[in-house]
Amino acid sequence: MARTKIIPPEGLLSDLEYTSVIVSYSNGIDSTGALYWAIKHFPKEMVYLIYCDTGCEYPENIKLFYRTATFIGVKPVLLADPRGFLGLLLHERLKFPDMKRRWYTGYLKTAIIDNWIRQHRAQLGNKCLFLSGERRDESTGREKLPELEHHSTTLRTKRLGDFICHWYRPCLDYQKGKMFEQGRELHLKPHPCYEYIGRCSCMFCMFMPDRHAMENIKRYPEIAAEYVRAEIKLQHTWKKTRSLQSVFNECLDIDNIDEDLQEEYSQMNLFDMLDI
Repeated sequence: MARTKIIPPEGLLSDLEYTSVIVSYSNGIDSTGALYWAIKHFPKEMVYLIYCDTGCEYPENIKLFYRTATFIGVKPVLLADPRGFLGLLLHERLKFPDMKRRWYTGYLKTAIIDNWIRQHRAQLGNKCLFLSGERRDESTGREKLPELEHHSTTLRTKRLGDFICHWYRPCLDYQKGKMFEQGRELHLKPHPCYEYIGRCSCMFCMFMPDRHAMENIKRYPEIAAEYVRAEIKLQHTWKKTRSLQSVFNECLDIDNIDEDLQEEYSQMNLFDMLDI
């Protein structure tokens, strides 16, 4: 979903003009709002629900994704780069993403979604509507996003065919509470992570507060350990001023972590971690 920053002069088309609708779905409450908008405006048969498994997602996400698509009655499309987050990190990128180098989005979401759309133009028809669930109050960057722009898969000339894809953000001006309301209207339960953190992002997103990472470490220590090992092998920390290992170590005395796992991880040393 590379941004084009090109506003369609024709604006958002009428519901009857689009031939297909794609909802970029994360299992989070904001993309649930985008799904809500889609099924309130279009027949379910037109809607494709796309989920990208980046390799840094909650283990229950794929099951929840398929359950949602089946319950709502839309077409599920599961996409994934076979290298996954850790594969790219350890063998190609060699450094964790940061604000300037957000490579995980480009490789693990944007590229594979754009490629899928290009490969399925005939199936999607010549006027596709792509929906995502960003909201302005999430960040200063999202505050400036346009409601509508051309998607990067739009063909600029008709030499290769006739295909327009509009990227629409129907939830930009809504508050988070409204997203939960819409989820309830769809009879969809919020993702389990909302019971203890405020945002359904990747499990160990570099932009999440440390306390949120700690909550995930308590619940998924085996998965967290893989990222700590990667951190030590690369000699590059999860955040510029904070290592995931230090957050992990703070969790070792938490009762929520299995005693056997506590013992195993407390005995980890640099040489053990590098032997991967």
